[in-house]
Amino acid sequence: MLNSVSGTKVIRFAAALTLVGALSACATPPSSDDADARAAYDEANDPFEPANRLVFSANVMVDQLVLQPVAVTYRDLFPNALKPPVENFITNLFQPLSFLHSLLQGDLDRAEQAAARFFTALPTLLLADTFPDRQPVFEDGGQTLAVWGFAEGPYVMLPLLGPSSVRDTVGTVGDFFADPVKIIAGSELSTGRSVGNVVVNRSKNIEQVRELQRTSLDYYAAVRSLYRQQRAAQIRNGISEPAHNAPTIGLDLDEPVPDDEKKETAATN
Repeated sequence: MLNSVSGTKVIRFAAALTLVGALSACATPPSSDDADARAAYDEANDPFEPANRLVFSANVMVDQLVLQPVAVTYRDLFPNALKPPVENFITNLFQPLSFLHSLLQGDLDRAEQAAARFFTALPTLLLADTFPDRQPVFEDGGQTLAVWGFAEGPYVMLPLLGPSSVRDTVGTVGDFFADPVKIIAGSELSTGRSVGNVVVNRSKNIEQVRELQRTSLDYYAAVRSLYRQQRAAQIRNGISEPAHNAPTIGLDLDEPVPDDEKKETAATN
């Protein structure tokens, strides 16, 4: 696992690489004479697209060489009987941060739910699915900023961390310093939680991601579209899952992407 120093270096490197790439490779807006192209450009809200695509290509390589093999190994070789406690452990470790953000958003019901789940799980070393009839709470800095009224800002593809926006990137940096698990238990546990979460969720969408890669006319544009849809649902509390930062997409694809959605994504890019 990464220690505190190496974790900070990774974040600084990611931020620096993204900033340099963004400043040096901004997409040129279409001419105002081409109304359709200009409308598509504005809708994509991706002025750093050349740099983003470069980072995305590197992330895809990391995913294929590192993350996907680890995820497949977990899916196929890790004992099925041990998967629920491991996944519950990871889920419950997200609750302190979710509690904090629920309070910041003024949602006392979700704050209470996150706190109750976490503290009830403590006697079992956080392994228990303490409320099988109630979903856990997942809130993060990007969602809190959205609730506070901050605009999403341009789309950003972060090295190793995957798709984001200016707002979500600021939220991610804030969470790195404000995460109660990191503050109390140390960066090793918080980093292990994040890495484990990415591996677990990547193991659940192996085939769906492969299908998306195989059928998308523009894989990058499809990921961008899916990311925004998921984030919008998370902000509305319509998805009760954490933001899964990962090199390629950091998204859950529990269901195959509908054909009409693929066509829509391809048609607008």
